[in-house]
Amino acid sequence: MTQHGDPRPALPRPTGRHPVGVRTAHLVDHDRPDPFLAGRPRELMAQLWYPAQRGTGTPGRYVSDALSPLVVDSWEEEPGCSGLPGGTAAGVVVHAAEGAPPAPDTLGCPLVLLSPGHAQYRASLTALGEDLASRGFLVAALDHPSDALGVEFPDGRIVPYREPDGLGGGDTGDLATRYLRIRAADLCFARERLTAPGFWWRALLDPSKAGVAGHSLGGAAAAEAMRVDAGFTAGADIDGTPYGEVLRAGLRRPFLLCQFTPDDPQYPEEAAARERLWERLRGLRRHLLVTGGGHASATDLDALAGPLGYREFTDAEDYAFELGSLPGGRGIEITRMCVGAFFEEHLLGVPGATCVLPAEVTVVG
Repeated sequence: MTQHGDPRPALPRPTGRHPVGVRTAHLVDHDRPDPFLAGRPRELMAQLWYPAQRGTGTPGRYVSDALSPLVVDSWEEEPGCSGLPGGTAAGVVVHAAEGAPPAPDTLGCPLVLLSPGHAQYRASLTALGEDLASRGFLVAALDHPSDALGVEFPDGRIVPYREPDGLGGGDTGDLATRYLRIRAADLCFARERLTAPGFWWRALLDPSKAGVAGHSLGGAAAAEAMRVDAGFTAGADIDGTPYGEVLRAGLRRPFLLCQFTPDDPQYPEEAAARERLWERLRGLRRHLLVTGGGHASATDLDALAGPLGYREFTDAEDYAFELGSLPGGRGIEITRMCVGAFFEEHLLGVPGATCVLPAEVTVVG
């Protein structure tokens, strides 16, 4: 996964025709107090990827030096068990150019918001975000403070992850009642802010088309955000168990369920939740199951595990749950193909884009 002799772990190159730029955005919702931080408005950080002018900007970074040790710890079962230096995550090679000017010939780009898994970080979906931008989308991956691994703000503050009171033993009730509603509100605010007049990429944007996708809890939040915000045109849940009011109300717009882990008989409520949502999807709907996948196969860990030696410092059962039996990098490749094609069809109007599927993918519905 390295390139040109670079010893650092690298993400796979985007597959679209556009070079990719990257910037960050600090979004402040002055109308909503932060439910975890008394006396402060709700603040978000977003990673923005977009079609860029070729040969401009400076090399982008995966995460900052300050956040890198937190990311390395998140890869490990026990702190320090991998022997990886704390700066390893900061050295991951990405393909977007920091601060590159937007490509002037790409107009009418739809927006796609990405929400990472519970206690994860926005950069964990970089491979997907860069690829969508290379296909002609404006992409924003959000950190959800206090529900994220750690969020660094421009003034140097780092808001750490906060475990919900009473969460444990697989109990998802608190996730549904607290984090899910907050995440959905974050996504709705971000869509409004990122499509508003005055935002720097407004001239490139088609404000009438917006997608939302997420991994794990982020996928559940994507469905719930679509329920409360008609501004989202299409959505995708990537290996997330759906929760919340959307299970009762359903959706009338295109929605994709992209499932990487098979139904587990020990947790029948997860399969029941997917089935309940499926029955209430009244717009175009698609349910895909990836054979051999793991829960993290759609995230950057899929490509980084090999170079990091992840198998060597991870319990075999945990490794199988996270990454399944797919070859390294194949999970991201499948995610890009399925999610990218779904949004190309429903946001860019590319006819039949979702008809060609990888061999590992079965159409469940």
